[in-house]
Amino acid sequence: MSFGETDDVGAGWNTAPGADEVALLSEEITAGRVTALRHAVAAAARSAGLVGHGLEDFVLAVHELVTNVVRHGGGRGELRLWQHSDVLTCQVSDDGPGLGEVDVALPSPGEVGHRGLWLAQQLTEGLMVDNSGQGTTASVSARLPARSIVNEGR
Repeated sequence: MSFGETDDVGAGWNTAPGADEVALLSEEITAGRVTALRHAVAAAARSAGLVGHGLEDFVLAVHELVTNVVRHGGGRGELRLWQHSDVLTCQVSDDGPGLGEVDVALPSPGEVGHRGLWLAQQLTEGLMVDNSGQGTTASVSARLPARSIVNEGR
């Protein structure tokens, strides 16, 4: 699966940070930290160069994943944010009961809730979900905009 495709949730990307990634944030997820985490992710993503609607969308997607940990994943988890080249990735994991079969689709209009993964997928370059072990790990990525180069003396 190439970067940006979101059809096959759960296959394709290696979402664990490697040696050439820059770690930006590593925090524990709890119900009492949801707002603080949203602000921390926004600040770190902004510092990495994400701006405007891309920043807002990425932060909302991460917030949806964090909220899922609190509501459905046992109430505790871990958030990790890193940058590799021009890609920002946030991984959220928990030790909850897992999701079972993952079908990321917009629920019917009358259904309450169940839009978090769909929103995360729509708002970012892609969503990866791994629930093959105990708990669930979900990752979203955003491509950073090209930095402008100012040519002095021209």
